[in-house]
Amino acid sequence: MSKHASQHEQQLQISTDAPSIEADFRASSQRAMILCLGGKGGVGKTTAATQIADLGAEATNVLATDADTGNEHFFKATMREDEQRNGIFIRRQPEIHAIKHRLRAEDHVGRIDTTALLDMLGVMLAASERILVVDFPAGDTPTTQLCAEHIVESCRDADVRLIAVVVVGAMDPTAISVLTDLYPLLKDCDRAVLARNTAQAVNFQALEASSIFAQIKELPNFRDTEMEKIGERLVEAHRVYNIPWRELATTAPMRIRVEARRLRRNFHAAWREAVRP
Repeated sequence: MSKHASQHEQQLQISTDAPSIEADFRASSQRAMILCLGGKGGVGKTTAATQIADLGAEATNVLATDADTGNEHFFKATMREDEQRNGIFIRRQPEIHAIKHRLRAEDHVGRIDTTALLDMLGVMLAASERILVVDFPAGDTPTTQLCAEHIVESCRDADVRLIAVVVVGAMDPTAISVLTDLYPLLKDCDRAVLARNTAQAVNFQALEASSIFAQIKELPNFRDTEMEKIGERLVEAHRVYNIPWRELATTAPMRIRVEARRLRRNFHAAWREAVRP
């Protein structure tokens, strides 16, 4: 192992106390595309995307694509405008580069546009980064269902491992219909992850009793994980002031650093287990 790699592993242990994920990437020559999807705004897609990008950045370079351009939360969490306010954006974390890509058609319906989707896939698959994370637009899952074949075939042709993460909340009325719409994508991707966001509640009995949940559980590529609740001070620091998780866990004031480190360690372990080959 190189001296640089050894130093990097030491840094990982110091900053996150989580197991290094570099071994996972050494075990597979494939790049990975992770789509973060959900049925409604606010369910936790962007939270999942930023956590996964932060995990990936501990091992390699990440391309973060904000396709939910209605609010640009993912882009703002990873890039900041320079001090001159001249439209030039700088990475908040050296390993994570972010772009914006519009997917919705500019018409009265505003559904996901297939041509725009193929353009986005082309840009991402041509990029040099090993991990490609997409914050997908909320809702419009029937159109995403129609795009599933394009997504799956594009990744297969490029020899890129496809991971679909569907975020659901206990109070989310769309969860069952979303999983039904996205079943073709979940069935054919390399890893299908159901991420239960426990921010509002932890009772997922209605979802667990559904026939679509039973179907998805039987898929050989299926993983089930939970997203831990984040306290208000950390939400404000991360979502309002756009402080990266690595900074929150290492250099932020003590009053939030200890909790940020604990949460970061936990979500690193959870996402690593969910998306690993």
